[in-house]
Amino acid sequence: MEKQLSIKTLDQLSRDVAVPDYDVHKSQCGIVHIGPGAFHRAHQAYYTDLALAYGGNWRIHGVSMRSNTLKKALAPQDNLYSLAVVDNTPSLRVIGAIKTLSTLSEDRGVITAALCSPATKIISLTVTEKGYCLNNTGSLDVENPDIQHDLANPDFPISAVGLITQALKAREHSGDADVTIISCDNVTDNGKKLAKAVIDFAYYLSPELAHWIQDNIAFPCTMVDSITPATDDEVKSNVSANLGLKDDWPIQRETFTQWVIEDHFSGPRPPWEKVGVTFTKDVTFFEKAKLRILNGTHSTLAYVGLLFGKETVYDAISTPAIQALISELLEREIIPSIKTDSIQTLNQYADDIVARYHNKHIRHMLSQIAWDGSQKLPFRILDTIRDNLHAKREINLLCVPIAAWCLFVTHKARSGDAITDPKASTLINLASQNAFEPIAVTNALLNETVIFAELSTNSVFRGHVLAQVKSLSAWSSRGVDETLQLLLGELL
Repeated sequence: MEKQLSIKTLDQLSRDVAVPDYDVHKSQCGIVHIGPGAFHRAHQAYYTDLALAYGGNWRIHGVSMRSNTLKKALAPQDNLYSLAVVDNTPSLRVIGAIKTLSTLSEDRGVITAALCSPATKIISLTVTEKGYCLNNTGSLDVENPDIQHDLANPDFPISAVGLITQALKAREHSGDADVTIISCDNVTDNGKKLAKAVIDFAYYLSPELAHWIQDNIAFPCTMVDSITPATDDEVKSNVSANLGLKDDWPIQRETFTQWVIEDHFSGPRPPWEKVGVTFTKDVTFFEKAKLRILNGTHSTLAYVGLLFGKETVYDAISTPAIQALISELLEREIIPSIKTDSIQTLNQYADDIVARYHNKHIRHMLSQIAWDGSQKLPFRILDTIRDNLHAKREINLLCVPIAAWCLFVTHKARSGDAITDPKASTLINLASQNAFEPIAVTNALLNETVIFAELSTNSVFRGHVLAQVKSLSAWSSRGVDETLQLLLGELL
């Protein structure tokens, strides 16, 4: 029987495999992380693993809000797992930063104790946009079922917002305010939005609690970046072969990784600055550049690529007409929307992003990137459109991914395929009510003010999206290159 990765078998690994450079027996937890998915394990846990070599009790207590799958998979491995960096020069590292994994439905008492423990100095989270439970005005969505449950049962929360507030209420009582709450999600002003959600929630429980949180607890903004495809059986097989040990849930990512954190903390922090994390007074520039240049083109590749039968980012960017679309979109409409004194730096960043897409070793599925479009597009594309409209710049190309998303919803609904999106039922119903006719469905989707806000009534925006839907709908008779060449010819 193949031996399993664990603390006991670490000494059996090849010298080519990096291992934790600290005592995994003695080091304790100082971080509780809500949502220990693949990105967290490839990114924040990786940086923390490196930082632990400089000392301190900064291991992570991971908290899954729903599933116990990760907990069960990593338990036999002492919560160790492999990080495969996939590039022309691949590497493999065993990460030991996660000491404990818990699931809310099974370990509520353990989780509450960890969140309230004086030893915990950082509470971080990756729960995606929908986990913040905000409405389209940026305030707490009190109509959200999870928030309604938590307001009625504040001692038994099921949302991340409710869980954090419960912990801060206990810390207010104990006078233990030296804890920092760090959002690591791809959301603009993520720290400010998380603070807004938590303080709004706390206010419903107690105005005094809300004021205490506002006065004592830091919610720094962050920018995170590294392409992290989902783990499949092929990844598991390759990693186990290279390890010489069985790893039930390894992860993979590209070489490039970046973490920028606003230098605003309520208490101590790991020595992340020694291992490549950037601390800054203002994350806004980094955040906007990443959201618009990387995430904006990522979503464009996803919806346009899927429309033309592409499977991965590499497949899409290797299609000449799609690469031309991305290049023109960046140069003409995305980069001009970002204020900077160094346009050359921004151009180089954009070139580096496109180069990353050409990493043939990464199978980053477009279908995965297309998840939660109703939540992602407002940050990745719509804000850029708003800025360009305000500055009287072009939005023609920016409307292409919006049109492609409308067609994505239409085709998925027509074929009966599932749509991974918190508003999936609404999207499918709109498509069905409009007989899956692309123009009618697009008009109905654009009327959804929860997604498009004031853009729903902007005739210029609507006109461009509808025109792009008509052009892209012709793909079945012409193919990707001819369709996009004609489209670019019309728009430029």
